[in-house]
This record gives sequence, C-alpha cells and structure tokens, in this order.
Amino acid sequence: MIGLVLAAGKGTRMKSALPKVLHPLLGKPILAYVIDLLHEIHVDGTVVVIGHGGDLVKKRFKSRGLDFVVQQEQRGTGDAVRCAEKCIENRHCDVLIICGDTPLFTKETIRSFIKAHREAEHKVSILSTKLSDPTGYGRIIRDEHGGFSKIVEEKDASVEERKVTEVNTGTYLADGKVLFELVKGVGCDNAQGEFYLTDIVALAKEKGYPVGAFTLAAEEEAMGVNSRMQLAMAEKVLLNRVREGHMVNGVTFSMPHTTYIEQEVIVGQDVIIGPYCVLKGQTLIEDGATIGSFSYIENGYVPAGSVIEPYTKIIKAGHEKDSKD
Repeated sequence: MIGLVLAAGKGTRMKSALPKVLHPLLGKPILAYVIDLLHEIHVDGTVVVIGHGGDLVKKRFKSRGLDFVVQQEQRGTGDAVRCAEKCIENRHCDVLIICGDTPLFTKETIRSFIKAHREAEHKVSILSTKLSDPTGYGRIIRDEHGGFSKIVEEKDASVEERKVTEVNTGTYLADGKVLFELVKGVGCDNAQGEFYLTDIVALAKEKGYPVGAFTLAAEEEAMGVNSRMQLAMAEKVLLNRVREGHMVNGVTFSMPHTTYIEQEVIVGQDVIIGPYCVLKGQTLIEDGATIGSFSYIENGYVPAGSVIEPYTKIIKAGHEKDSKD
C-alpha cells in the first residue's frame, strides 16, 4: 500500500505566509499527524503532493523518507493525484489518498477502512462520516437498499439530497492501476475550472468497477483545518485525546481541561498535575511526581516522587535523565 497525501493547497483562509500544513498543532505541524498515521499503519511508501511553499514542506520533512511531487498549478484534487502518477504507476498496489490538512483520523479508523475495502473487493472506496451539520460537504447518496449510489456536491444537490447527513471525508482507497486510469478521464468542466477527485467515483461506476462508501469515521475525525478557528478546534480534540490517554494510564489531572500537554510528553503512573500547567516537547515526568499549578515545563525531566512547586518554569534544550538535576 502506498499513502498519497494531498498537501499542495495554499490555505488562503489561514491568512498566513506559512503553508497551511506547516502550521503548528499541539507542538507538531498539521501534516506531521497525517505522516505519522501512515507510518503507524505501515504503508510501504508515502508520496506527498506539494505546491505552495513546497520547499519549506520538503525541508521540514526531509528526514522522513518521503517522496515529493510538485503540483505546479493548484488545479484541484484530481490534478494533484494525476501529478503523482510517475511515482506510483508501476507499483501494483492499493493507494490510500488522504488530505494533508486532516490531522484527526485515528489509525483504528483507517485500518477498519482498509479492511472493509479489501473484504468487499472494491476497486475504489470512499471513507464517509455522518455530520450534524453537513453544510459545505459532498453528500453520499445511497439507493433504497443502502448501497452506494453516488457523491453529489452541495452546489449540485437537490433539496432532498441536501438533507443527507452522510458526507465524503476526502479519503479514498483505490487499486493503483485503476486509479490512474480513472483520473485521466476527469475533466474540468465546472465553475472553478478544477479537476475534482470525486469524479473518479462516477467514472468507476460507468466502467463497471465495484465502488463503495464506508461510514467508519467519527464526526470529529473528518474535520479539515482550513482556518485558525478550525486549527483551534482540532487542538481541542487532540488535547482531549492526550489527556484522556494519560488518565487511563494512571495520571490525575486537577481541572484537566486547563492543562496543555503535547503528544511527546511522557508521564508515569500516580503523577498529579495541577490546574493550568503547560507541558511541552520531550518532557519526562516519572512515577509519583506532583506538578504544581501554573507550572511550565518544556523538555524537562522530573524524577520519581518529586514535588514541583506552583509557578515553576523548566526549559531545556532536551530532557536529560540525570540524578544531579
């Protein structure tokens, strides 16, 4: 399996000179969450389609063993996939297409999607979700038996179709050979003059290829980050996941919603973390320690059983597990 990440967009709504996928989210670039996800599900290679600020993206991820393809003009997701053909066309594999600005998918969801796709023996599958407010998303239309029928973009949807809450998350899984056969047939006869990847679904059905949609993603997972507001919303989701994970493993948070804690922070059992703490970077807090309220620790090391007084600030270049600390 090859992971194909679409990360060429400028991110106009971010109002920033920095490429959208490089904006920091809980201590890491947005794109890092997608790359890490593909690594966790053990893809055999990852191709990243870059465009605006592409040199910055390549520099930031140069040590990750990725293949980069440049989309010279941002002409839609279908064109972005077409640009990647030279990296993938000779590989007999499935291609998992995922957007570089969707950092909230879990490995459990993606693995379930892959399993469902392969068991159904589809040539193209779409990962869908149900939204309480589907405004702006392409709707998944099903037949009277619940089978997948088509994707309808909101601007083209009828009044009844707009009432549908199942939507396309922009994540696809396709047979590599079939995928590039289909994208060659995608046109740009639309108001934006762009090549839409969603068009491959109708083309696949026309050619008789088995196609389906699987409603496996939670609503929060489908959220893309297109603005500073959505960046803040994504951070809230990730913070909840991180804090809940630590609590399951034996950590006590006083007023947990007030604690900022990044994913790389390691916290032992029976640690107590007071309100309004900030824990960043490669911080290591060993078993039984207590972190006083309003403390700020970045790349710090807190030995087992230590008591960190409130309002303490610890900043290091990198934590060092040293008995002299």
